[in-house]
Amino acid sequence: MRFLTLYGETTAEAVHEFAEKRGLLDKLPQQYKHPREDYLIASENPPVFVLADGVTLDFRKFVKNGIRYPNPSPALEVARIFCQAVVRSAQETYDLSADNAIKQVFTEANAEVAKYNKKLGKSEYAGNPTGYYAATGAFAIIKEGRVYWARICDSFVAHFDKNMKLLHMTSGSCQPYAVINGEERMIEQVNFGAYELSESDRVCVFTDGFEGYMKNDSFLNILGIWDKSLEARVTNFEKEMNAKNPEVYGHERSLIVVLV
Repeated sequence: MRFLTLYGETTAEAVHEFAEKRGLLDKLPQQYKHPREDYLIASENPPVFVLADGVTLDFRKFVKNGIRYPNPSPALEVARIFCQAVVRSAQETYDLSADNAIKQVFTEANAEVAKYNKKLGKSEYAGNPTGYYAATGAFAIIKEGRVYWARICDSFVAHFDKNMKLLHMTSGSCQPYAVINGEERMIEQVNFGAYELSESDRVCVFTDGFEGYMKNDSFLNILGIWDKSLEARVTNFEKEMNAKNPEVYGHERSLIVVLV
């Protein structure tokens, strides 16, 4: 089993397009660089691949009020807490096939986020309807030839065969709205699943910034050739696509690709 982790920050072009569409360009600091809000962990023992996408805070409100966007972002901290807690819980869960085992992993990680949000309380800058700092997230745990996965909102898990034929991809739906914010009610909106793996399959866990890429045949062809140049080829493709369409390809993005 081999894996590759990929992270891309929000590009200057994507920031410009975002601000221009919302009439915020004149209020945006020159050379603005948006803080990181994605977090990921790829653990070999046990094989746990988890990431979370911190929900962007209320960017418009910060800019209009002349307040600097926080760096580090509280959304990144939520993402970090969740990912680290998933790995810890997975290490302690012996029988992943047991009823509600994967749900329990997610529940325990969400509970760690609750501790953080309890200290901070709700915020008018949280950037989501719950009022708490939040993240979306997904993970895959591989054990004995099976992958056990979970996702909430627009973080994804996908399964491809050795020829990069798509076998399964989660929907990315956020309806009804649900995020990782520590509230117990959010667990009811988490999707879980498991399936058998074959040799040379690929399991991909990714945030919404990679959604456009994962539906692009040229990008899938790149992932289909696993060699030392893979990361460089991905980077070159990202630059090319960001130049063409930063709104789709220039947002912050994280991807874990596992070659079974």
